[in-house]
Amino acid sequence: MYKGKVAVRKIVEFILRRGDIDSRRVSNHTAQEGARIHRKLQKEAGEAYQKEVFFKRESQVGKDKITIEGRADGLFYDHEKACWVIDEIKTSEPFYEDIPSDQIDLFFAQGMVYAYLFLLQKNDETAHTQEEDPSAGLQEKIADKDAPKERLEHIDVQLTYYQTTEKIITRTRRSFSFPDLTSFYEDLLNEYHKWMVFEENWRRVRNTSLQLLQFPYESFRKGQRELAAAAYKTLKTGQRLFAEAPTGTGKTISTIFPALKVLGEAGGDRIFYLTAKTITRQVAEDALQQLADTGSETKSVTLTAKDKICFLEERNCTPEHCPYAQGYYNRINEALWDLLNHENQITRSIIESYGRKHTVCPFELSLDVSVFCDVIIGDYNYLFDPTVYLRRFFEEPEEDYFFLVDEAHNLVNRSKEMYSATLQRALFSELSKKLPKEQAKLKRAVTKVDKEFKQVAALAKEEGWVYHHQAAPHETLLKQLNRLAEIMKEWLPANEENPVQEEVLLCYFEVNHYLKISEFYDDHYETTVEITPYDIRIKQFCMDPAPFLNNVLDKGKSSVLFSASFSPLPYYQEVLGGGEDALRYRLPSPFPPEKQKILVADYIQTTYHQRTASLPLIVEAIQRMIAAKVGNYMVFFPSYRYLDDVAAAFSSQYPDVDILIQGTAMDESEREAFMTRFTPGGQMKEGAEKQTMLAFCVLGGIFSEGIDLKGERLIGAAIVGVGLPQINHEQELIRSYYDQKNHAGFSYAYQLPGMNKVLQAAGRVIRDVMDRGVVLLLDQRFQTPVYQSLFPMHWQHAQRVSKPDDISHQLQAFWAE
Repeated sequence: MYKGKVAVRKIVEFILRRGDIDSRRVSNHTAQEGARIHRKLQKEAGEAYQKEVFFKRESQVGKDKITIEGRADGLFYDHEKACWVIDEIKTSEPFYEDIPSDQIDLFFAQGMVYAYLFLLQKNDETAHTQEEDPSAGLQEKIADKDAPKERLEHIDVQLTYYQTTEKIITRTRRSFSFPDLTSFYEDLLNEYHKWMVFEENWRRVRNTSLQLLQFPYESFRKGQRELAAAAYKTLKTGQRLFAEAPTGTGKTISTIFPALKVLGEAGGDRIFYLTAKTITRQVAEDALQQLADTGSETKSVTLTAKDKICFLEERNCTPEHCPYAQGYYNRINEALWDLLNHENQITRSIIESYGRKHTVCPFELSLDVSVFCDVIIGDYNYLFDPTVYLRRFFEEPEEDYFFLVDEAHNLVNRSKEMYSATLQRALFSELSKKLPKEQAKLKRAVTKVDKEFKQVAALAKEEGWVYHHQAAPHETLLKQLNRLAEIMKEWLPANEENPVQEEVLLCYFEVNHYLKISEFYDDHYETTVEITPYDIRIKQFCMDPAPFLNNVLDKGKSSVLFSASFSPLPYYQEVLGGGEDALRYRLPSPFPPEKQKILVADYIQTTYHQRTASLPLIVEAIQRMIAAKVGNYMVFFPSYRYLDDVAAAFSSQYPDVDILIQGTAMDESEREAFMTRFTPGGQMKEGAEKQTMLAFCVLGGIFSEGIDLKGERLIGAAIVGVGLPQINHEQELIRSYYDQKNHAGFSYAYQLPGMNKVLQAAGRVIRDVMDRGVVLLLDQRFQTPVYQSLFPMHWQHAQRVSKPDDISHQLQAFWAE
């Protein structure tokens, strides 16, 4: 026998939800708004109206006990009808008549549970005293002098619906008998009981297996035990850790394994493994499979972006266009039951298989099954993005979460993007043209926003600028956007078949995102305006998202943020919201330094003004590198233009070398084709000989991090320049911001982000304990004290070369060893 507890709203919404997925039924309604309107309606109802009435009841189901609890919005006695009434308040943008009947039924169902609990309380002569149970004594609390004192057999449930844009209140009632409510409540409880039993049994199995779990390898790699121990202590004590562990340490297994051990000791409830790239999600899946093979009993799910996993050729989340959206909520619980009882590692392919089997949207299925999973693998945005984070977990956290943030250096730029928002005038001017005159209300609202952009353009012309920034937000634009959003929220559900529905929906999402970001706007932001020949862009630019990231990380019990290139650690701790109390840990490279040759060419200058002059020296340095040994090499550049210039010069001088060039917009198949060219030992020539292949790539691009070319698939890399981001308005704003904050503007805006790209690119060479390779740093700035101080520990043996012959001598000696 066991005891469980569940909120009224949770049990009703989970068991009784019905209907379709429909992207047109959008809402930007916040919990705070809803609470404010609730208080307003409750106050207006009068003194006899009892608000926020608490109910709690323990019910027996088989050998188990389930406690149901919650607060009814209102309770009052209707003298005219001579009956008690439970009032259920709901607020939203659509008009009442546009709400599907399934949703109305769900609203009433919540009130029906409260109605049953109230009748049970009134009719139960053996109820606990008020001192023993806060829900007891209810009769005295809400007694009405004219209400009957005898046993109650009927009650009304009233739905009070508040339409937010026009402030229209609609009240509807349904009457219920005590026997009907009893049957309804018992059916609801019996259906939920099997899910509670499943969760309770699974947690017992999970914890037992994790307590016995052993590390999945016979021995630890160098540094692996230390990282696992640091992660374990961090998670066990509920702290925050920033850890740098070089490539080859085995960071994924070294963080997941201790997290599972703490989970098994009842130290937490759920693990979120968050990444920036698909390939690192695969590594996490592989680690969990290895642990499962060793005895781990855990359920994990990998979340895939909606556009990638959608079964349709073109995503359209409406019941008319998508059979997987139509009636989704009618079938989802059956699909979940099937999936949970047959699968533990729920990967993308598993989700797709069950999605097709039960005709349910695979993306929504992955979200719904995540509630039952111990480990959730997904992109950063599921936790950190303020518009798409997983509200079911993080809006009001009820559990203890562990956050494992992989390759966390990527979060610096990603978080700036997440907390910034841009609007373009074309979005509104084009929509205004498409809206017919009969849509006058919406058309006026769109036109008013467009007018704000026109006024900005006029001011720019008058003052003679094409770029402007200011610390204050654009208040008048925000005012018009708020009004437009309200009208769109009202218009969308009422015009589902309108020809411009899709354009309005797209505009609504953009407006909604901009407004959401405006809620965070403070002294970490600048508003920027950019005038182009064809458009106007207004952006809320977040220069420092650290305080927002800190608030997000606070939603978990503990966090481990780790990366192979996390130097200097204090910088990342500051910009990623680590706070002063966060822990820092740096591990040495697990590979012997003699496995990698690092050369710094101090005779080459790659600053913008020296690029043309140094081009022949770069070409020769690259040739010296690849001439030392046949194999596959990469050369990384700070820009595509620089890449093209050097590639052209190299091809002209050495036409026999097999060259591969990274394109500017490669799709997935092109990227895969690019990677397949890296065959071990080089490219096959006619006969049995192999020849060298040289790939020209960009720093910070898709091939400079996250790819794994082990062994002889890649034996060397040259890095041209120190990776400084190109000077632009936003980088200069960041520079100015940090100059004022800590006098480190150039370092934070340019130097450190650039060096991280260099470290990531160099990290492609040595991936495994058996690998050998060379890294050629082509820029004299690498020899300066400031850059030397940024070298990781395993780069301390880097050697300086002052002429091309030195490169040949050093590399020939290295490969001859």
